[in-house]
Amino acid sequence: MNLQSKMKLNHMSFPTVDVTTEAKFFEEHFGARIEFVDAATGSALLKHGENDIVLEAMKDTVPWHRDFHFGFEFETRREVDALYEQLKRAGVKLETGVFNRMGRGSRFFGRTPGGVQFEILTREDMESKWDANKK
Repeated sequence: MNLQSKMKLNHMSFPTVDVTTEAKFFEEHFGARIEFVDAATGSALLKHGENDIVLEAMKDTVPWHRDFHFGFEFETRREVDALYEQLKRAGVKLETGVFNRMGRGSRFFGRTPGGVQFEILTREDMESKWDANKK
């Protein structure tokens, strides 16, 4: 039996000096729901679909490697474009425009208020050579 095939992603945990701002960002722009804030630690638990997002309260700013990121996937390029425009209007720090990387699907990158890089993508316009389901 391959145990790894039974695993599913449970949570992502991000340290941040401003849990409230980061939580509101995930709620407003990514549709996460704030479940609770731990009064003792100041950390927060958010839900996004079946996944948890944990925001760990820190006293000092955490330096992120410039390429570390998490990604959310949409079904269509139209949805990617729409969220890009929405985030742009909201003044979110966007690092790229929407582009198709080597035929692997359209995407863009930005940063949360705490400096974590995110990627928003679709595979709708991915070239078939990149589709693992077709190999």
